[in-house]
Amino acid sequence: MIKRKTAAAVKKKNFHPNLGERNQLALAYLEMAKDKLFQRLDEARRYELIREVLAVGAAAAAAIINEHGTNDPRRIAGRLGVRVFGEDNGGKRGSEYRKDRKEIIIYRSFHDKLLREVKSRELSEHLLKYVVAHELFRHLEHQQLGEIYKRYKFTRWRLGPLAREGYLKGLSCVAAQAFTQKLLGLEISPQVFDYLTYVLYTSK
Repeated sequence: MIKRKTAAAVKKKNFHPNLGERNQLALAYLEMAKDKLFQRLDEARRYELIREVLAVGAAAAAAIINEHGTNDPRRIAGRLGVRVFGEDNGGKRGSEYRKDRKEIIIYRSFHDKLLREVKSRELSEHLLKYVVAHELFRHLEHQQLGEIYKRYKFTRWRLGPLAREGYLKGLSCVAAQAFTQKLLGLEISPQVFDYLTYVLYTSK
C-alpha cells in the first residue's frame, strides 16, 4: 500500500535538499557572499533568487544535451563553432572566453594547478571538461540566453522620488555553476566546488 505524503512531510523533505542540491546552494551562496546588494535582500528573496537562477543553469544544460546528444562540453563547443585550445602565457588568468573570436582558452599553468591540488578522483577525470563547461556557458549567454544577471534588477538606494538600480553580476556565475554540474552530472562535496570556484574566478 502506497501512503500519501502529508503536506508537512513534503515541506520537511524540501527543507532538506539532497547532496547535489546542497552542493549547489552552498556554492551559490559562497559566490554571492561578498555582494552587499545581495546581502541586503531578505533571506526568503535571496533563497528564491538563488533557486531560480540555479534552475536556469540546469535547464540550459538539459536543453544543450538534448540538442546535441552529448554532455561533453568540448564536443558541444565544436558543434557551436567555438574553438577550444590551450595557451601557456595566461599570467594570473585560468581560463577565458573570447566572444569576438568564439574561442575558449585554457591556460596550461592553471590546469596543472588544478591537477596538483584537487584530491577527488572523480573530479580529476573531469577537470578540463569542468573548466570548458564554465566558459561554454559564457558563450551561451552571449549567443543565445542573454546575460543571466541582467534579467534581475534591484534598487541600490532610494531617496524620495530618486532611485538607483543595479544588478547582481554574480548570478551569471551561479547559473554557470548549475549548468556545469548538470551538464557533467557531478555529485561531489561543496569543498571541492569551493576550491574550483576560487581558482576559476580569482585567477582571471
